[in-house]
Amino acid sequence: MVGCDKTYIRSPSAILKIGETVCIAVTFGLFRGIPLTFGDVNKTVVSVGTDADFFAGGVMVAALIISPLFFFLYLFKLANIQQTVLELAINFLFAAFLFICASVCMAFYHSANGYWAEKRSDGITMGIFCYVSAAFYTLDSLLACRNYCIIPNESSA
Repeated sequence: MVGCDKTYIRSPSAILKIGETVCIAVTFGLFRGIPLTFGDVNKTVVSVGTDADFFAGGVMVAALIISPLFFFLYLFKLANIQQTVLELAINFLFAAFLFICASVCMAFYHSANGYWAEKRSDGITMGIFCYVSAAFYTLDSLLACRNYCIIPNESSA
């Protein structure tokens, strides 16, 4: 029988997972809804589908799949991945990749001209949400590092 761990919902890990998912969903909504680009600072032509777009889109889709999956696995006690290196590695990679995406986005919209200059405020908002998502993943990485490094005997003392 699958049970719900009600104490997990109030834990820092759950709050971070919810924050990660919300921020990534907002970022992805801005990216695909307006539509925006993560840009290519060397091109002044209006083009969506640059290498940065594919990289950022892939990172966001992966995060939108993995973070809620981990949340539900922990909530329903289906897997105990929190004390393995897997969650630490995934959170660290998402933090690094989202920081890169946000930096590329902010650099592009800082120097945007022509058509993209009209979308500057939307693009900067998307970049800020990417930075916030990266911060959530960084905090979750630190929490996962703490969980991974704790020796089981220490937690019972």
